[in-house]
Amino acid sequence: MNRDVLKNIAMATAIALVSSTLCAQNTMRITYNDGSSQDVQLDKVRDITFVDTPELPDVDAGLIGTWVWGKQVAGYYEVITFNKDHTYIGDDYYFEYGFNTTTYGTYIHSGIMLNLRSNGYGYMRVFRWFVTSLSDNAMEVMTQTGPYTYYRLQSETYRINAGGEPLTLGENMDVVFADGVTAKLQDGKLYGIQAGTTYILIMDNTTNTTKAYILVVE
Repeated sequence: MNRDVLKNIAMATAIALVSSTLCAQNTMRITYNDGSSQDVQLDKVRDITFVDTPELPDVDAGLIGTWVWGKQVAGYYEVITFNKDHTYIGDDYYFEYGFNTTTYGTYIHSGIMLNLRSNGYGYMRVFRWFVTSLSDNAMEVMTQTGPYTYYRLQSETYRINAGGEPLTLGENMDVVFADGVTAKLQDGKLYGIQAGTTYILIMDNTTNTTKAYILVVE
């Protein structure tokens, strides 16, 4: 049996299966190899076609990595890492209380839709985000609680001494966020307060771009 015949049989079988269940179910659930799933309403499906295509680019390539969001007035920063296997890890650090919470889950990224699902003992949370902009250094999202801009974490690490001289940056470079606990901004300069590891956001005024970095206070 040649390949075209096998394709036609597979397509006919799939359509038959969908048609046979149409009166009983209204949604087709697609489960991926990584365990994540996506629901498709049957009334939106006109036909199903199996085709050969060249290897498709990874639509999540720009998303994969670690991103940082933080605001002093909000009282916390968040670090979220998207992995290639469609899992994610979110870490929120609360300045006033001095502790962090960690969330593990899976995500589905399709077009501008980014759904984050977190499962735990006795609960399941789903966060639905709209990715309004995604570039090499920044990701803008609209969430149920409003808009947020996350900045990609760079590989470079800055170091500074607690109680010592302020952090030295290049010309036209400004620190625009520090947690105020491990390090603080004062008169436009960044000072180490106590030993620890934190995150900072640095803006390059020549390119008008902001990036996230790890800061180690020694």
